[in-house]
Amino acid sequence: MNVEDDGGAELLACGRDAALVWDRAESGAEPDAHERDCPHCTAAFADARGLDAVVNRMAAQVVEPPATVLDRVLGAVRSELRPWDVLALASPHGPARLSRPAAAAVLRDVVDRMGGVRARSCRIEQATGELTAHIAITVTAQFGVDIATVTARVRQMVIAAGEQALGVPVARVDIEVVDVYGDTVHGDTLRGDTLRGDTLHSDTLHGDTVGDGAP
Repeated sequence: MNVEDDGGAELLACGRDAALVWDRAESGAEPDAHERDCPHCTAAFADARGLDAVVNRMAAQVVEPPATVLDRVLGAVRSELRPWDVLALASPHGPARLSRPAAAAVLRDVVDRMGGVRARSCRIEQATGELTAHIAITVTAQFGVDIATVTARVRQMVIAAGEQALGVPVARVDIEVVDVYGDTVHGDTLRGDTLRGDTLHSDTLHGDTVGDGAP
């Protein structure tokens, strides 16, 4: 099932452009008549506003480093920091870097805060000399949710969180839905990497393919 329209937009199950819905929510616009009644648009609005609240809360936190922080940081840099474990950040004040595992943890956390989906793994790649990132994330979806809508929402969340919370421009997001959770059919709990034998997966920045894993 292709969720990309002819113009290249990534659509929610209702047909609305996921990026445009996100932008409207992010701008502070009130939901229109369709968005108020649509569960897919309502979820996208909640995602955008939830991320905005998290970012603002992080920015408002007062950081009071302990007296020993300099010695501890220098010790960690000398003994543990590996060049391939950091991401380069744009900064007017000189080279800046961010721990890759820490960045991945932040992205997993913001996805876990969304409804109907949980993050499994997150990999962030950045080509040498480039500031933009390619992110690959695996997720589990709640049984019964629309997979196209879930992947569209996750993609918008990861792109926005990468840029707003981490300062990392995101060029591409690959999403793979590897499991379902949280419901039963005929008394059997639905778990595992397949649903009715079909692997649910999605790929590419501008259009998810959700279908079976067979060629």
